[in-house]
Amino acid sequence: MPSVFSRILAGQIPGQLVFQDELWAALLDIRPVSPGHCLLVPKHEGQHLADLPAPTLAALGDRLARLTAAVKSASGAPAVNVVVNDGPAAGQEVPHAHLHIWPRFPDDGRRMPWPATPYADGELARWGDRLRAVWA
Repeated sequence: MPSVFSRILAGQIPGQLVFQDELWAALLDIRPVSPGHCLLVPKHEGQHLADLPAPTLAALGDRLARLTAAVKSASGAPAVNVVVNDGPAAGQEVPHAHLHIWPRFPDDGRRMPWPATPYADGELARWGDRLRAVWA
């Protein structure tokens, strides 16, 4: 079954498109963190970023840079957050890879809720070894 994003892009349900090309589209989030909150959505329907084809991933940087600039310009914000929830355990609600881009202003009161936890002695190096071992 097509995701809600695929259905919006196909014109089956309404959505506020910002841009669309052969690989990517941007649309306004209907539950924004702040006005101007956009979603950058690949046309390929894969749940995780790692599921996307190489040409789609290769085009991501350009589309993301252009969309962050557009969000800043349209909103007057000096900064944006770019967030990827890559899987349900990370808070992904729609099983279709996508990136959130929302405007940020000084003292806007929006803070990421994640507490920082320092590594125990030797743990940082062990994690570095572990990640390097599986790097493909």
